[in-house]
Amino acid sequence: MDAVLLLNKPAGMTSFDAVSRCRRVLHEKKVGHTGTLDPNASGLMILLFGKYTKFLPYCVKDHKHYEAGFCFGKDTDTQDIWGTVTAEQEPKPHTVEEVQNAADIFLGEGTQVPPMYSAVKINGRKLYELARKGQTVERKPRPVMIDQMDISCSESGWTLSATVSGGTYIRTLIHDLGQELGEYAVMTSLVRTGIESISLEEACTLEELESAPAFVPVERVLDPSIPRMEAPDYDSVIHGRTIRMDHDAPLVLFERQGQVLASYAKREDGLYHCQRGLL
Repeated sequence: MDAVLLLNKPAGMTSFDAVSRCRRVLHEKKVGHTGTLDPNASGLMILLFGKYTKFLPYCVKDHKHYEAGFCFGKDTDTQDIWGTVTAEQEPKPHTVEEVQNAADIFLGEGTQVPPMYSAVKINGRKLYELARKGQTVERKPRPVMIDQMDISCSESGWTLSATVSGGTYIRTLIHDLGQELGEYAVMTSLVRTGIESISLEEACTLEELESAPAFVPVERVLDPSIPRMEAPDYDSVIHGRTIRMDHDAPLVLFERQGQVLASYAKREDGLYHCQRGLL
């Protein structure tokens, strides 16, 4: 089957296991997704089936929306409550305004050092594989964009609502927020509530897969930063021929009557060359 599914992954399950469950229920071997969630996290995953897996490089990847719980007073090797405690101290009292002011420092473009317990690869090895062996290696800071960070507090604890670029670790963001306040801080819960304009409310649960799967048109999940334009020459695009076009975008998606046909990239010679056919 060729389809795009919005899934509400439950906490306590790996993204791999969630995808495998969808593969079995929907009887499709070829499945890809636009980004994993940690086993203890829940929320929105975008799954592409069949020939639609061709679209994976062009799907939404930024403006990811999260709701996370956190607490002060502990540090762990995973930067969340499920890791091994490495340090503790009695936290100082903080007002919401004080914590919000510290959070505002992280807004905009910045860098983030990925945690050891992550799937980031260094020299071909995933960091979490090294971390499980007790190894710690130097990690280079990576660029991130923090569009929004809102802090709230209730009887149940502290909450962070954030909109961030792809590849941003919320638990690391909380850890760094704690450091800014002179505190240890760990994440206690995480829900991905949306990606770009796609909301978790649109997604189905694993239990709803057979009775009410949340399928959406592939156009819904395409990265809005990639220009989509009518194919200047349908036959040329269908056959992957080079296109001459007065445009500055490094990558475009050509379509016809709303159906995306192919991706074209601008090369050094100024011409647009077919990168991938998407029919």
